Amino acid sequence: MKARKTIALILALSLAVALIAGCGGDGGSSPAPANPAAPASPAPGGNNQQAPGTDAPPPPPSDNTVYRFNVSFSMPEFSAPEMIAVFDRIQEASNGRIEFTHYFSWSLTSVPTCIDDLNANLVDICVVPIHEHVNLFPLSSLITVTPFLGFDPFYVIGAMYDEMINEWPELAQEYTSNGVKYWTNIPMPAYNIYTTGNHNIRVPGDLRGLRLLSGTELARRFIQAQGGAPVFSPVTEYATSLNSGVVDGAVTHANLLRAVGSLDFIEAGTLFAEAGVHAAIMAWLFSQQAWDSLPADLQQLFTNEAEAMRDGHAQWDYNSHSGNIAAIEGEGGELIRLTYDEIKAWEDAFASLADEYIQELIGNGHTSAQAVYDAIKAKVDASR
Repeated sequence: MKARKTIALILALSLAVALIAGCGGDGGSSPAPANPAAPASPAPGGNNQQAPGTDAPPPPPSDNTVYRFNVSFSMPEFSAPEMIAVFDRIQEASNGRIEFTHYFSWSLTSVPTCIDDLNANLVDICVVPIHEHVNLFPLSSLITVTPFLGFDPFYVIGAMYDEMINEWPELAQEYTSNGVKYWTNIPMPAYNIYTTGNHNIRVPGDLRGLRLLSGTELARRFIQAQGGAPVFSPVTEYATSLNSGVVDGAVTHANLLRAVGSLDFIEAGTLFAEAGVHAAIMAWLFSQQAWDSLPADLQQLFTNEAEAMRDGHAQWDYNSHSGNIAAIEGEGGELIRLTYDEIKAWEDAFASLADEYIQELIGNGHTSAQAVYDAIKAKVDASR
């Protein structure tokens, strides 16, 4: 076991170095990389703009215009086959009028800078974990990372979020006010509690004294309310923290543990049915300038593929998540599967925190927060 953990840690550190390089380390903006697909003369598209200081406007679109877009993925290439297939279909359907250059594992932008980089046209199309930008997307984050909402199975969150964004102008406004165009989303696997030792977590009080990594604000509040110690850390540091004993575990999803080389350090966990502690989405966003550069017939190609992007990757994530859960148990990990009655105790324990947070949002000017929460809760309840 020790040798296996050592190998996993080496792999994780190697991945972390690559990811940190892609994120710029300190989260600051980096100079824009050269665009190998850019034409010699300007053409519409986020990275194909008129050179600064020139007086002539870019040429008007024509049937011969090639729209070249840099696409940034938040995940490594091996975890993006369904997404790449969508871009390939769009490119083929455009008959040579659209070309993509793919950048994986945040090699073009980073979590802290992705919205700014879209606005600066350093990247044209990007996967954005909106829950990492709660200040910019507070109502969307209320839907997507509030613990114990109960999306079951977890991937239904993608379709439900799209229903909500069509029904609630306040959600769409979160994107337009930040200068970006929402295209579609990809559901993330269910977040559960995974630990490096068998802590036998069955009720909320079992979190007392445990140091748990979490990337979401409301989950950290819940851990603290139960007497635990929430820890925030970049995912690139998860492997080191879990293997060195700095933390006892993490509230995350099994695919992420695999991606950052941490799955081998997990010895136990608690699974909250198909829904997890919470589910989340990442949004596929365009820079507004890149989207506006496209004629209507090419925009329609993206619209036609929106559901396929969302649901195709959701199925991939589901299969991968199931395999990673099986891998933990296959290595002797002890996973507790809570019943729905047992999960209800966790929902009840969180209820007052949800009410408190919604009132904070309303106090900060997001006056529809309660109505949005009630609407998504009704959809979830009706789907069970």
